[in-house]
Amino acid sequence: MGKEADIEVKISQDWSTCWITSCAEISPGLFLMADRANSSVKLVDLTIRIVTSSLQLQGWPWDLCVLPDDQAAVTLPDKSIVQLLSTKGGQLSLVKELKVSDSCHVIAFYNNQLYLSYCTNEPRIEVMTMDGVSEKEFQNDRGNQLFQSPYHLTMSALSPPNLYVPDYITDTVFELSLDGKVVREYQDKHLVKPLSVVAVSPDLLLVCGRNSHNVMKLSETDGSIQELLGEKDGLSQPYSVAFCPHKRTVIVGMYPNNIFHQTLKEV
Repeated sequence: MGKEADIEVKISQDWSTCWITSCAEISPGLFLMADRANSSVKLVDLTIRIVTSSLQLQGWPWDLCVLPDDQAAVTLPDKSIVQLLSTKGGQLSLVKELKVSDSCHVIAFYNNQLYLSYCTNEPRIEVMTMDGVSEKEFQNDRGNQLFQSPYHLTMSALSPPNLYVPDYITDTVFELSLDGKVVREYQDKHLVKPLSVVAVSPDLLLVCGRNSHNVMKLSETDGSIQELLGEKDGLSQPYSVAFCPHKRTVIVGMYPNNIFHQTLKEV
């Protein structure tokens, strides 16, 4: 299927070209995105193709996730905090902060717990309660360091889910159990510098390769990888990928780019 009209995400308050490092659907057709370059989060309505709400943050955001009860969480690595937000009524507002360790870039949510990824000299994943209490960490499996540069993670659509962690340095996507054990490793010569990953269905995920300028499909069933979108589709340095199940639309944030690239594609 073909390309839809792309969405302009730069607004009058912005001082820089947009850099969308993460995005997630909060309700049908309504996406929350982190704009690192402009230190803000924005709501984008795919139906009317405009930014409907924006909120300035005290630091630069990197990753975000959707929480229950019309809330979301976004990481601010330069401030060592996770900022909780309200998305109620399609408007963004600050709720509270959770203090985290330095270089906390990545966040996911499952079973009332936050899964945080740290990109430091000792990269690791921390499991934290919603009150900010650290419950456990993992960075090794059978004595081996799991990854070198985990700039994103997501939960699969399985029940219970597995964790998917792209490693930017080794060009590998790790599939981990919730206790940090390696289930499978995905690699392909056409996936270079993987960043964002998103679950599409119980057996399918999408991951974007920054330096390979593409979005790849990962199959949990057989471990296969194949390209879904590439430079021929207008991709250049993608940092974030999301999927809208209602429109069957793949959404890509690129660097630096004021356009939210959306494509109708069979996945």
